[in-house]
Formats: sequence, C-alpha cells, structure tokens
Amino acid sequence: MSPSSKSAPRQIGLIEDHQDYRRVLQQAINSSPHLICQHASSSVEAFLADTATTPKMEVILLDLNLPGIHGVAGIPMLFQRFPDARILVLTVYDHKPVVLEALAAGASGYLLKADRLDTILRGIDEALSGGAPLNSHIARMILTTFNAVRPAAPEIDLTDREREILSLLAKGLIKKEIADQLSVSYHTVDTHVRNIYGKLKVHNLSGAVAKAIQLGLA
Repeated sequence: MSPSSKSAPRQIGLIEDHQDYRRVLQQAINSSPHLICQHASSSVEAFLADTATTPKMEVILLDLNLPGIHGVAGIPMLFQRFPDARILVLTVYDHKPVVLEALAAGASGYLLKADRLDTILRGIDEALSGGAPLNSHIARMILTTFNAVRPAAPEIDLTDREREILSLLAKGLIKKEIADQLSVSYHTVDTHVRNIYGKLKVHNLSGAVAKAIQLGLA
C-alpha cells in the first residue's frame, strides 16, 4: 500500500554515479506525489557532504560500484548520518558474495538496475512500509544459498497461517500480493508478519527470510 499523497512527501536519497540513469531515476521518484528526491549524488562522499544539514532521510537508493568509497563500505557511514533510514541497494551486480555482504552490512533490500522503474518505485514504497524488497533473481539466490547449508529445523511456534505467509515472503511476494492471494486484508498480513518477526527474533524481511531458511521453515 502506497503512502498517502496527502501527507508530506517522503524523503528519498539517491547515490548513483551514472549521470543519465541518476537523472531518470530522480525524475521518476519526483513524479510520484508522495515521494521527493532532493539529494542525488554520484558518490557516498558527495552525498554525505550534500546532506550535512539534512535532518531526515527515509530511504536511500545506493549503487555499489562507486568512485571513492564502495557502496558496501558506505552503508555504515550512511547509517551513522541517518540511523533510521532504509538503505536499498540498486546495482547491476548480482554476484552472491556482493549480495550477502551488502545485506550483512544492513541493506534493507537489493534491487537490480534491470528492474523496471515502477518496480523500483514499488520497492521504495515497500521499504517505507517496513518491508525489504528483493529482486526475484536475488531472492532465489538467497534461497538456494541457505538451502545448501540448511540445518535440522528446531521447533518454532508459528501458526499454519504464519508459516504460509512466511513461505510466500521467501518466494519474493510483498504484503499486498500475499493479502490478495490469501483473500485477507493488508492489515491482517502485516499483523502476521510482525508476529513472525517477533517469534524469529528478527527486525526486517531479509532477516526473517534468512532465518526461516536457516531453520528449515521456508
């Protein structure tokens, strides 16, 4: 569910060194009535300098192969400036070590530049709603990686409905899609997801999917 257009626009940052793509993406973000991207920079260093007096940033789209500080190395620096921001990797790199390193550093999601602009905008909305958008190829990669080292599953007190929703999350579906598929409200799915987070002792979707796969629950 997209944030209401009646509220103040949500602050989105962009770090992308390709000038043309940066301009196109910034325009796409600003075309949304509930999003605004006032800070679009070519490097982590430039972004931190540009936002020195910016009090809040809600989502930061981050390329990885940047001049100067690499995107993964920049994640903790961005969190130091904006501790409540959601950082979404947006890159051409889909190599497993890079993906896992970025997620381990705290990225809330991982999208590819091959994704459509509307998919990226939907990913921003999902992050703003507390989700962790993953490109479908990346989601499958993570599933395959953890399936290869899956230990025996301990007993976890998840209800049948929570297990069903967790399985759909692991397949890359977002909350709205799950609600539509199960013929329940978005609020109902969101409540189940929060309960799942609590039982698995995680704080976001990436953590829930990884933990579920490790425990043999998805």
